[in-house]
Amino acid sequence: MIEGVYMKTNEQMYESIKSNLLDLMVGVMQNLKESEFIRLFEELFTTHFNVTKIEFFLYEENQFYPAVSLLKQDSRSGVGVVETLTSPMLSGAFSECDDSLDFADDTLMIRNEKREPVAMVLVKSTDEWHAFASSEFFKEFQLLLGRLIETIKGYQSLYKHSQNYQRLLEATQTFNSTMELGVIHSQLVSTVSKNLEPIQVELILSQEQVASSCTYRLFNYSNELPSTVEAFLSGELTLGKDTENDAEILSAPVKGMQGTYGILQLSAPCHYKISPMQKEFVRTISESAGHAIENTSLYDQSHRLIQELQLVNEVSKKLTERLSFEEMITYINNRLKETFEPEEVAIVYFRDQESPVLSKESTSYFLTQVGSRYLDYAESRVREEKDAVFIADLKNEDIDGFTPYRSLLIAPIVISEKIAGYTLLMHTEKYHFTFEDFKLVKAIISHSSLALSNSALREKLQNLANKDQMTGLYARGYLDRHMLSAFKKGIGGAFLLLDVDDFKQVNDQFGHAVGDSVLKQTAELLRSSITDQDIAGRWGGEEFAVYLPGATLLEGKRLAKQLLLEMPRITQPSVTVSIGVSVWEPSTKEETYQQLFQNTDEALYSAKSGGKNRIIVSESVIAE
Repeated sequence: MIEGVYMKTNEQMYESIKSNLLDLMVGVMQNLKESEFIRLFEELFTTHFNVTKIEFFLYEENQFYPAVSLLKQDSRSGVGVVETLTSPMLSGAFSECDDSLDFADDTLMIRNEKREPVAMVLVKSTDEWHAFASSEFFKEFQLLLGRLIETIKGYQSLYKHSQNYQRLLEATQTFNSTMELGVIHSQLVSTVSKNLEPIQVELILSQEQVASSCTYRLFNYSNELPSTVEAFLSGELTLGKDTENDAEILSAPVKGMQGTYGILQLSAPCHYKISPMQKEFVRTISESAGHAIENTSLYDQSHRLIQELQLVNEVSKKLTERLSFEEMITYINNRLKETFEPEEVAIVYFRDQESPVLSKESTSYFLTQVGSRYLDYAESRVREEKDAVFIADLKNEDIDGFTPYRSLLIAPIVISEKIAGYTLLMHTEKYHFTFEDFKLVKAIISHSSLALSNSALREKLQNLANKDQMTGLYARGYLDRHMLSAFKKGIGGAFLLLDVDDFKQVNDQFGHAVGDSVLKQTAELLRSSITDQDIAGRWGGEEFAVYLPGATLLEGKRLAKQLLLEMPRITQPSVTVSIGVSVWEPSTKEETYQQLFQNTDEALYSAKSGGKNRIIVSESVIAE
């Protein structure tokens, strides 16, 4: 009879518990606060089992966390992975972990249907608790708790995802609605700081931003943590340790399509575990900010470039008019003053075997003995550098005496690849001229230099220098320069050297006029066999060269075979050729263009000495 009373009491208790758990579920769905949920959960044990002491733990990322601590992000410390909790109830399981848990003498392990832990309850047991724990309803109670907590955790996860996406949406809308880098930086830092409070958030930028209102520091390879450097170089999210500050470091690259613009660095207490959801949020918003920064930078660059191109185009257009030399100098001087606002301007040009001439448009300061020091300095620098010079902060020792002028721009006037003069802009304020100013001055003077040269004479000289007069192919000097430029730019390709076999016999037997005709026929075959991007030239005598930019060995050999077959057919009298072929691939070989020529010439020699009318490939320059 007593047993029946207990069964009925336990059954009634279980039904009442189910009703309370259902109310909890409904409360959660109605955005019940987590703190209120935990209070009601603990109250359930007090009401039904007369339990006065209880500690509720949730299982997250292979660790048990006190449920209350999960509400306080800064105290999210785990009590360790409990691998030994395999039975539903254990006594004193955490007495060694935390003295505040000494009250517990019973443990309720809550698992999901897959037998995976989802939560744990430590209790100070009572008679009512023992009675219910011994009943047939206890196992169902455990399963019900498991389902409830799994459902609630899933709902909370969705809710947090929703919150993250809402905040991400709001931040992205701000990113896309502005063209100010400072606004993007501030929105990025503030959004992440609010979402992951109290984790410390720091913005590290790769370039200084004068106009940014957001606090940041510049990226410094030598002083950054290894994980931060790795994130910057790889463009991937990294986790690291800051042992000096006992902190866990999450580094998120702020990157776009064209590069990484900085790092968003999060510093959390060492015991804090950054969740996958938090990592994904940081990664996504950092990339979104990176794209916005890139778009803003590209917009600024394009806007500035348009203005610069308009100015350069205007200058170029003006200088194509029928202006005298002095009129050109006057126009250039006025545009430099108007655009860059220098305090002093000098335009100097050189005449054959004469001293440098200071244009009358230059400011009078340069007529003084003090001002002439700057002219001497500018001329020595431009002759030494053979290029434009940008000086943001000129020191006294640089010019051997006191200098009131700190910011200088020096741009050479180059005509026919020779320095024909220079332009000097000066200002007393250091950093007055920006690097963008420097590039624009350089472009203007470069275009002006072209205008100062006689175009008709230049074209005639270029034609004489670049072309072989008999065949119409490029001359060797032009081919040398073109290939040297290609090598400097890292452009590989195939190179062919051809020699007309037994050409001396053609001259001896048929005369030099016929020999010249054979050379012209050979030149015509080369022209018709290559593309507009390829270059064919007369190497000297009866030798010819072909450069195929970016071509592979297979493409070079294919052309060589074509020439070898076509040559006897198109020449009168019929002659053959010997061909040396080589290829250079910058990704696998570091060859100078002189070495390429030498190796190809050796291959040609092997073809000639090996019986002629054949192709030899230089293996010394072939990449794997």
